[in-house]
Amino acid sequence: MIAKGSGYNRGNREAGKARLVAHLKYVEHRSKTENESRDDRRIFSKDEDVVNRRDAVDDVMDHTSTSVNYHKIVLSPGQDEPVQDWREWTREVMADLEESQGKELHWYAVKHENTDNPHVHVVLAGSGENHETGKEEPVKMYAPDYKLMRESGREHSEHDWYRQIGEQLKEYDRQEERELVEQTQDHSRDQGLDRGDFDR
Repeated sequence: MIAKGSGYNRGNREAGKARLVAHLKYVEHRSKTENESRDDRRIFSKDEDVVNRRDAVDDVMDHTSTSVNYHKIVLSPGQDEPVQDWREWTREVMADLEESQGKELHWYAVKHENTDNPHVHVVLAGSGENHETGKEEPVKMYAPDYKLMRESGREHSEHDWYRQIGEQLKEYDRQEERELVEQTQDHSRDQGLDRGDFDR
């Protein structure tokens, strides 16, 4: 699981908004493969499968902070971490981050399959409401936060299920091998008895 990101530092608000619009347009439309439909590239959030770009931009820009307007994050599961439902997987990862931060987070995401490694682009607003006080506070992302997301992404993938299935298949193979050995030994013993009876 790879989780990496960057923050767009606060400056001119209109410039920040323009950059956000351009980024979301890019992740929605650019470098789309023939296997990706328009619906595959829809913006989604914690609550909705389809979000209008303008609504996403307005919500993010309504929740900026003095330190950062928003964070851009990429979530990419490993080859041994298959994901069945990308929206739900992203929501689970972001919910774990929200719990760790202790804030209600405002984020929007788009899935990409235009590389060998499918991934999700997430835009995370620069502030969120404290779960206890309800007050708006800056959302800061540090190395431990990305580590938590990597661990969360692995936990919420199908990794454990595939690992368990793999172990079961190996156990079945070992059991079949043991049964084959036992059958061979029984056959050898039977042949020995037949020869002995014939000799007598």
